Amino acid sequence: MDMEVDEEVVLHPMQTEKAFTPTPDYSDYQVSFASTGTPLVIDNVVFDNQMAKFRDRKANTSNTYIGNDVYADVLARSNARSAFDGPVMCNPEIMEAVLDYIFIKMGIDADRIAHPLVMTEPVCVPHYNRNLMSELLFESYQVPSVTYGIDSLFSLYANGPERSTDGIVVSSGHHYTHMIPVSQGKVHLEHAKRISYGGEPASEYMLKLMQMKYPTFPMKMTTTQSESLLINHCYVAKDYLGELASYEDPEVFKTKDRVIQFPFVAPVVEEKSEEEQARLAAKRKEQGRRLQEQAAKARLEKLIQREQELEQYNGLKNSKSTLKKAEWAEQLKSMGFKEEADLDAAIKTTDAAIRRARNKELGIEEEEKEPPTFPLVDTPDEELSELDRKEKKKQRLLKASHDARMRAKAAKAEETAYQEELARQDAERREQEPQKWLEDIHGKRKELVDKIKAKKQLREQLSDRRSHASQLRMKSIAALASDAPPPKRRRKGQDEDTFGQDDEDWMVYREISREDDSEDEEEANQLNEYEQQLLKYDPEFLHEHTMNAYTPKNSFLHYYTNGLGPYDPAVGLSLDQTYQLHLNVERIRVPEALFQPGITGLDQTGLVETMQDILKRFDKQARDRLVQNILVTGGMAQVPGLIDRLDQSVQSILPFSPDQRNYSVRRAQDCLLDGWRGAAMVARDSERMNKISVTRQEYEEYGGSYIKEHGLGNAHS
Repeated sequence: MDMEVDEEVVLHPMQTEKAFTPTPDYSDYQVSFASTGTPLVIDNVVFDNQMAKFRDRKANTSNTYIGNDVYADVLARSNARSAFDGPVMCNPEIMEAVLDYIFIKMGIDADRIAHPLVMTEPVCVPHYNRNLMSELLFESYQVPSVTYGIDSLFSLYANGPERSTDGIVVSSGHHYTHMIPVSQGKVHLEHAKRISYGGEPASEYMLKLMQMKYPTFPMKMTTTQSESLLINHCYVAKDYLGELASYEDPEVFKTKDRVIQFPFVAPVVEEKSEEEQARLAAKRKEQGRRLQEQAAKARLEKLIQREQELEQYNGLKNSKSTLKKAEWAEQLKSMGFKEEADLDAAIKTTDAAIRRARNKELGIEEEEKEPPTFPLVDTPDEELSELDRKEKKKQRLLKASHDARMRAKAAKAEETAYQEELARQDAERREQEPQKWLEDIHGKRKELVDKIKAKKQLREQLSDRRSHASQLRMKSIAALASDAPPPKRRRKGQDEDTFGQDDEDWMVYREISREDDSEDEEEANQLNEYEQQLLKYDPEFLHEHTMNAYTPKNSFLHYYTNGLGPYDPAVGLSLDQTYQLHLNVERIRVPEALFQPGITGLDQTGLVETMQDILKRFDKQARDRLVQNILVTGGMAQVPGLIDRLDQSVQSILPFSPDQRNYSVRRAQDCLLDGWRGAAMVARDSERMNKISVTRQEYEEYGGSYIKEHGLGNAHS
């Protein structure tokens, strides 16, 4: 992959917190709507049904924030709670506070709400939860009537009432994605399908991908920020696998990679004046002088200590003639010596150390060491005493060690001369036959690269216990570990070797398969030498052709994480780059889960397969009507490319029609607000409202879970 450096990187700033948008107040209620009985339409999907209630101890006040106002305060954000569990209302206390807030913002200041209500609800809401909502509305607010409807069906109605009798609504909302078929004005909820993937799961999936991609990112990323990445940067690819493959092209990668810049505070570098710099330099000089004095004092103390030790050693040595042998041996042992030879060695070592320290203080260079002598080595044992024989053995070992060092030194000098001669011959050959010399270097480099790659591949195979190479090696190890050699032919009934089936056998294998890295280091150094020569003398051999250019830190995985810009591992990333995220593959991977939920771990079918399953449940005439009106609505419907991909995919599951296009896939005019618009259109139709509304009398008679079935709501069961 030949990567090029991007000349100019466009940065996309990331907000640390969700922007606060205050909810407006409506002041014309008393004049225009107070006594009209105009229906109120509440879309629970659009409004942020959350409340934060806490006590500020510093200000000694109790605070309550509702809806979007929660984002205005840090403490409110941390204490926010929702009235909904997923799409279903389950906390009437918070919901009552939210409704109070709504009515106050609308300017309603009365003991009861004298307006019919039209309210959205999710698909197949449980009776218990609807009963909670109805009980809250009828008992707490004394509303005259309530009409419930599914938000996505209201959106279908808003995008053409005349076309709302037949079609398939694909509602990709905040929590789930639903497909609801409508045939001849009847909602077939028994054939409706749900995919457990929507805006919130997509945001969480984006957050997980970013956390795995940047495990050491200096800031903690939030779901609000991952939601921002989903909304502003993601799109649906027409061909997911094909687009992934195109990312290997650097030109394509540059157009797809988005750099997200998180805020950071650059360190303040104080510029010092010349006087301050001079003062600091003098201070550093004074500190250096003090350190030198301390070091000299420490050396002097150590020298005095060694002189005292030498005096003690010499005193012990001289006392040998005046003390008895047993007494002198006891003193020798008390000073930590086993025999007199150890004392002599300590005297010699301490005296040499003292002499070196004094010479260093006086600035006297040490004279070259004379070669050691071994006078007792050639003397026959008959002429030596018992003590001299022990000394002779020691001198013999020292002489062998000295001779070995001399031979190694001579061999090293000979090898150095040999390498210098080879380098001279190589330089002469390079000047005389430059082209042939380059061909030889290229050939040697290629051979070495192939060898390194083969060893790397073998290591990868050996790390997998199921690979053929590992099995062969295990059999060899088992044969070597066996006391008896294996027979050439296994007889019938003979037990098979099971070594390697247990994890403990593989632990043994790992212990004995540790290899020395010295050979790999030599090969790497040799390869680096070849490549340095080619970079210097071959103009066609560039840095991108070196093997390091293909290592993981410079491969596609590196650019996938850090972009196409220049990167020096020795220097690392700059401060602003440390606070950057590179969004590339994730831009298409997150929304692709709508078509392939398996990539997120969901054991469900995607949009196309789910739609195909729904169509199979209707006859041909009904299928033809359904596919003529496929409406996509909900927040996830705003992702660019979704309609084109769905249009292309639906065509693949329908029978071929050479005459004309026999299906239609369209996006709602307003994917977020069309649910409210459709409910408002229904609320304006007073005749229809009288038929589908649940009055207070019907609530008291049938209970809170009772609803009237209509073409835009749930079924009553």
